[in-house]
Amino acid sequence: MECINGKTQEITGRLHSSHGDDQRERLASLQSTSRINGTQQVRPDKEDCSRDNTFRATSNPGKANDGKILERLEFIEKAYLNYVQSHQQRLEARYSESKEQEVVFKEAIQALKAEILDLASHNE
Repeated sequence: MECINGKTQEITGRLHSSHGDDQRERLASLQSTSRINGTQQVRPDKEDCSRDNTFRATSNPGKANDGKILERLEFIEKAYLNYVQSHQQRLEARYSESKEQEVVFKEAIQALKAEILDLASHNE
């Protein structure tokens, strides 16, 4: 039922003929939705949307092998910890190198200061 000018009218049939043959041949069809902020949104037609919920489609609740999940979790844990530990080792190596360079720099500066003082004391 549709209300037009305050009177209820019964709607029978479709306004447009169906294009079922065309739709079967398409890879995907688009369905127009309402306008928001002056732009028209376009989204995949629900009948053609094979990506609605791929997680539910691929997982079998109740049939999941807990051992496989645990193996994957342990693999991820080991891989991440290996990455973090080797990164820490690289950081520690760079830190010790920078500390060594700091010592070398300070010794060179002290030697230059001593030479400058020695030259200044001889020129007086």
